[in-house]
Amino acid sequence: MATRPGRPPLAAGPALGSVLTLALALAFAWWDPAQNRWPALALVLALGLDTAARTAARAVRQRTGVETEIRGLPSSMLALGKAMGIGALVVAGVSYLRPDLFPLLASALAGLVAMGACARLALARMVVAIEAAERAEAEAKRKGEGTGR
Repeated sequence: MATRPGRPPLAAGPALGSVLTLALALAFAWWDPAQNRWPALALVLALGLDTAARTAARAVRQRTGVETEIRGLPSSMLALGKAMGIGALVVAGVSYLRPDLFPLLASALAGLVAMGACARLALARMVVAIEAAERAEAEAKRKGEGTGR
């Protein structure tokens, strides 16, 4: 696995966390469909949004060369980030001991994952907008220099 300079390789990256979270949602939905199907669906949809956001951020990073990873922000909605597997394990452990709490915990985890994905998409959008504005400004300067202004 190739890593970007200055970043240590991760033993368990975001993909593993997503797989663990997906397995958690499916297992609890299977275990008690009447109680857990909607929270599990919310978690699965949040994972889909997170995957789309990570893909969009990667595409923007490749197109612009600007880093689109959110880090260093002390925020509960971004705290999971690459540690989504840990969040899934905590939810699984507590839900195993108290199955009646799964809907609440899964809904909270889905909300955190979705908010992080929205933040990632917003950052990618800002990078694209700034890059387009800089390109337009450079083009305007280039055209202005040729006319003697």
